[in-house]
Amino acid sequence: MAVQENTIKTYQASGKLMLFGEYLVLNGSDCVAFPLKFGQTLSVTKSGDIRWESYSKHGMWFSASMSNDFTLLETNNEEVAEILQRLFRVIRTERPELDFQQYFKAEANFELNWGLGSSSTLISLLNQWSGVDPRKLLDVSFGGSGYDVACATATAPIVYANGNVKMHIDFPASVTNNLLFIYLGNKQNSREEIKRFKKATITQEQVDAMNTMISTAIQTDAIEVFEQQLDRSEALISSIIGTDQLKQRLFSDYPYSVKSLGAWGGDFFLATCREQETAKDYFEKKGYTTLFTYHELIK
Repeated sequence: MAVQENTIKTYQASGKLMLFGEYLVLNGSDCVAFPLKFGQTLSVTKSGDIRWESYSKHGMWFSASMSNDFTLLETNNEEVAEILQRLFRVIRTERPELDFQQYFKAEANFELNWGLGSSSTLISLLNQWSGVDPRKLLDVSFGGSGYDVACATATAPIVYANGNVKMHIDFPASVTNNLLFIYLGNKQNSREEIKRFKKATITQEQVDAMNTMISTAIQTDAIEVFEQQLDRSEALISSIIGTDQLKQRLFSDYPYSVKSLGAWGGDFFLATCREQETAKDYFEKKGYTTLFTYHELIK
């Protein structure tokens, strides 16, 4: 749909966090992921040329101008601009009737270094504007399983596998009231993590084990059973990628479960608890001061 003169089209995409299935989802396992209350919007306004600007909470961080054949005229970040060029070229191939002479303004309402999906929300926003299959857009840009793009338009937590949302999940309060999401402080490069993981050897037994953990975790009302699946998942992924579990490395004295979310080593992690204020105090005293409850963060 071409944007008409004097109109502004606006699109919205939610960020994401993966709970279960990190790495293994690339080998066909299920994964469980949360769509977030944080996200990114895109407004598209008719213009005389192709102009893109991206904003975070701290102002404009990326800009680019292109000619109608997507030749780069000006930018403050050539690497990002090259990705945008590739995306635009795929869109034009699929939808040659689209008018690209627009002013595109992307605005994220979260810290970009939190790793909540600046790339996946971009793919979703361009999919919503253009109608082009997001898988085709992912393939020429960021890669991955696509779970994060599925989260961008999801209204509740999802089970995702092999390009499809299998179901939505309504976690019980007996679980969600005992969860904290905490920023670790080291943004991961998902593309590099995918490359590293692909060197590992994955067995069907490991994929099946993850699927069993997920099935149990999404059906239980008991936080203790949920925690058992978190701990089993951490042990399994640790054995596959050869990295120590986060709890062992940093929080060995914490009495409940600690689980990496998404690529290990950075971004956010999950901690279970029984008293949220006591748990917050524990992590804040260790210097981890960006914390969210389930209801503050998850759709």
